[in-house]
Amino acid sequence: MIVHLRRSLRLSRAEIAAKLGLARSTVARWLARVGLGRLSQLDPPEPVRRYQRDRPGELIHLDIKKLGRFDRPGHRVTGTRRGCRNRGPGWDFVHVAVDDATRLAYVEVLPDERKASTTAFLMRALRWFLGRGI
Repeated sequence: MIVHLRRSLRLSRAEIAAKLGLARSTVARWLARVGLGRLSQLDPPEPVRRYQRDRPGELIHLDIKKLGRFDRPGHRVTGTRRGCRNRGPGWDFVHVAVDDATRLAYVEVLPDERKASTTAFLMRALRWFLGRGI
């Protein structure tokens, strides 16, 4: 009965409790048990909107991933904290360009993510894609 009221009439927990003379907490518990605790669970999920370009080179995705750099493993690997000080820690930046149609990727590891190095990376990536007919 509770499921029918929820699905067909789209009543809230409080409305169902009032109509049936039950406590709201009881109705809420029963609805949660059958997976209808929220009204949004009554609607089918929206289909995933995926897109993919048809022509190679029409869309290129760019991304930069910041990775920690260290010169030797730390105490989690070695099991001791003695001599674990890294003298050359810092960051490496992985620059990635992926063609949407072919999923072909061009990747470089650079020391920074500044405008000049990112622009130079993009130019090298575009030349690389062009050399492969994209």
